[in-house]
Amino acid sequence: MIDHANAFALTVRDVKKCAEFYRDKIGLKAQMIGDEEAYFSFAQKGSPVLAIIGAKGLAKELPPERIRPDESPLVRNYIAVFLEDADHEYETLRAKGVKFLQPPATRPNGQRFAFFEDPEGNLWEISHFPKK
Repeated sequence: MIDHANAFALTVRDVKKCAEFYRDKIGLKAQMIGDEEAYFSFAQKGSPVLAIIGAKGLAKELPPERIRPDESPLVRNYIAVFLEDADHEYETLRAKGVKFLQPPATRPNGQRFAFFEDPEGNLWEISHFPKK
């Protein structure tokens, strides 16, 4: 039985560009940055790492037709993270040049959220439930 996740992996074309984005704009701590892979830790100890994996390198381990390293990605998945204040983080990240798809909004259940994308179009949702 699977009992925990050790990493969330994003497959990208340009590992260096994405690694710089996650380190310099998002503020994740780089554990290792290489030519074909990079690993980042989140502030909470024991949480899964974020792995940035080069598509061409991954296509050497898996059938290239499954990875399609030269094809434009179809954004259909995203990573959602909770934080203390999505509105504050939106302003902080936007000031660093992070591209958001829209300003923060509120869902019917009261959850505040906003989506941003990394240099290769991978989507992230930041959100929080306001304290009452």
